[in-house]
Amino acid sequence: MKISAFLTFFAAILLLACQPSPKGQKPDAETAQRLLEKIIRYTGHLPKKATHETKFDSAFNEFYAQELAKHRIDLYYRNERTGDIYLLVSRIAPSLTVKRVATGIHMRMEGDSIAYYNEVFRTWKMPEPELAEKASMLFEKMVRGQDLSQYYPQNSDKEYYIEFPDPNTRFDVEKRRWVSNLEVTPEKMREAFQEQ
Repeated sequence: MKISAFLTFFAAILLLACQPSPKGQKPDAETAQRLLEKIIRYTGHLPKKATHETKFDSAFNEFYAQELAKHRIDLYYRNERTGDIYLLVSRIAPSLTVKRVATGIHMRMEGDSIAYYNEVFRTWKMPEPELAEKASMLFEKMVRGQDLSQYYPQNSDKEYYIEFPDPNTRFDVEKRRWVSNLEVTPEKMREAFQEQ
């Protein structure tokens, strides 16, 4: 009996060791375009005259077509067992030098619709080489379901990783947008910056 239990335990360890690492990769162009088209009204900026309730109106199609061109999927992973999709999406950030900001997304599709959407983290803007290193590490931890709180701004000392969530701002999965207990939200900050 003890030998059987040991063999079962040993076999389970071997199976786990043989599982492929959940590292993301670049999706093919068609997959990337299809996914970006699905999520752009969540991850893209909000048009000046739109609200979160009206941003899906066809009047904003042209705006979101332009937003699509600013975004790219840097990493993609699909869990074959659960169907969960993980994305690392980045876009150019306002800066005097070329910098990007990345968002780690966990989502699930049902047919052609998004059944679940969560922006797990948004990084600080960084030069591309630094962002590639830090964001890919955060992405792998997100896919593995590991705690990212040590990389939150209040915990990461002077090293910049994650800008949001922070003590005041979190992603609301039901509303599918960032919310804050402060009067200034990430969206309001972006809107103010766009108006300048």
